[in-house]
Amino acid sequence: MTSPPPGELDALRQGAAVIAPGRRFLIAATGADVFDWLERICSSPVAGLAPGRATRAVLMDGKGKMRCDLRVLRPPTGDGVLLDLPTGPRATLARVLDMYVIQDKVVLDDRGDTLAFVSLLGPGAGAVLERCGMAVPATDVVASTDDGRLVTPSHLSGTGGFDLLVPADQVEATLAACEEAGAVRIAAPALELVRVEHGVPWFESEMAADVIPLEVLLDDHVSITKGCYPGQEVVARIQNLGQVSRRLVRLACDRVAALQPGDELSGTGDFDGKSAGVITSVVADEAGGRTLALGFARRAFWSDGTVVRSGDTELVISSLG
Repeated sequence: MTSPPPGELDALRQGAAVIAPGRRFLIAATGADVFDWLERICSSPVAGLAPGRATRAVLMDGKGKMRCDLRVLRPPTGDGVLLDLPTGPRATLARVLDMYVIQDKVVLDDRGDTLAFVSLLGPGAGAVLERCGMAVPATDVVASTDDGRLVTPSHLSGTGGFDLLVPADQVEATLAACEEAGAVRIAAPALELVRVEHGVPWFESEMAADVIPLEVLLDDHVSITKGCYPGQEVVARIQNLGQVSRRLVRLACDRVAALQPGDELSGTGDFDGKSAGVITSVVADEAGGRTLALGFARRAFWSDGTVVRSGDTELVISSLG
């Protein structure tokens, strides 16, 4: 674990930071049947998505396990939508989406090599956006700039901000323009620390290994009343009959500790030695003299303030919601 420079953390937490994170890619979906097709496979209603709007959803397999989290972005003009997807399983997701196109009039175009994300993050991101001559989009809005770039609110870090969708060959120029307007360019370790601090799950770290959306608190992005889609029956049964047996939580230790993703958690006190869960992400906040982590905890350990142990390191649990 490498602790990032304090200036980068301050920009994310209190000002404005800019980064090309490389964590998401885009597939364009067009054709006469694109909304009917999406309605059959997505966990959120998309059939009535208006131009210039976005919605978050999940793709699952038939057992309710996540294939990915996604956003459906409908630009203000033009046909079809853009699917915002995690980069890690890019090739697999392209195959899965194509598999669902049976006789539908749908064309899929992987834009991962031609369009890229630049994320302008932090509470001061809106002011920087305005100084760059761009309007600040409201929640779930996809706005278009004069030169054709798209801007939409970001969910990357937990600090607020915006994702700019720009041609891949304009990434560096966009980063530089945001810097000139007052943003601090940051590197991946700063973003990782702050998103763990805010309890923001990322697909590759928290959702990729046989995870049900309810375990990572994506309940709001999973509808049990819309038309059928893969995994709906499993999720509906869990929501109607009870809770999941594990859930994502924050973990904190008041010293810098040598922990790793995959480390097992065990109970303390009355639950001493009992299996409590597993760590999925861990960061060292050297400036704060602490270790922060995300992980799955079994139901008996969900309460805020519960102390668990990984090796000889004690961590305190706090809920994400």
